[in-house]
Amino acid sequence: MSRRQPVKFGLAASEQRKQAVQAFRRRCYTLMGRTDLVRQEGMGAVEQERLDQKLHLIEARVGTETIGTIRWGTYASVAGEDHYADSIVQNRTGLPSRHPEDFSRTDRLVIHPEYRRGTVLIGLARFCLQLAIEAGSRFDLCWSEEHLARVYRRLGYEVLPQRLLNARADTLYPQILSVQQFRKRWSSRDQVTPAPANTLTADQNQLSTSC
Repeated sequence: MSRRQPVKFGLAASEQRKQAVQAFRRRCYTLMGRTDLVRQEGMGAVEQERLDQKLHLIEARVGTETIGTIRWGTYASVAGEDHYADSIVQNRTGLPSRHPEDFSRTDRLVIHPEYRRGTVLIGLARFCLQLAIEAGSRFDLCWSEEHLARVYRRLGYEVLPQRLLNARADTLYPQILSVQQFRKRWSSRDQVTPAPANTLTADQNQLSTSC
């Protein structure tokens, strides 16, 4: 990968870009040894494909090559179909609101090893923030294994008391983020505003290395 090209953040809107994101996720899951995620079969595969179609796939790209991705959407758009988000909202433990329409949900954060610990994470999160502001979401929900929970904490997420289990019986940690607090924290960096979700650019030379 060239270090001279900028990193661009945008929606994977076309079928070609969606397929590129899905192929990128499979490659990264393979590198991580997560065979449970490389090929989800049966109802699991159907559910993930359906969510990919209903939610926004956001990617970080160098040229046409995907180097990071995250999946985001309002909870209302997938309520009753999103197993983990449903569990968090229905449990309500630690949630600051009882209104489902107040929540968005984020998952499937994957960043290429060469671009971890850099501004790709912030760029993807800020793109989600723009969408959340436009949608009127007050809080964003996510869930992850413990090592990724530490990554989300860097962005301002707080771990909720509830615990979930994935298909491998690993513990997942539900987390919540105040959209306004995130906006205040990061707005000084190039001013995050509720503008249309256009492509954002970050200086790739600022990125450090280490899906």
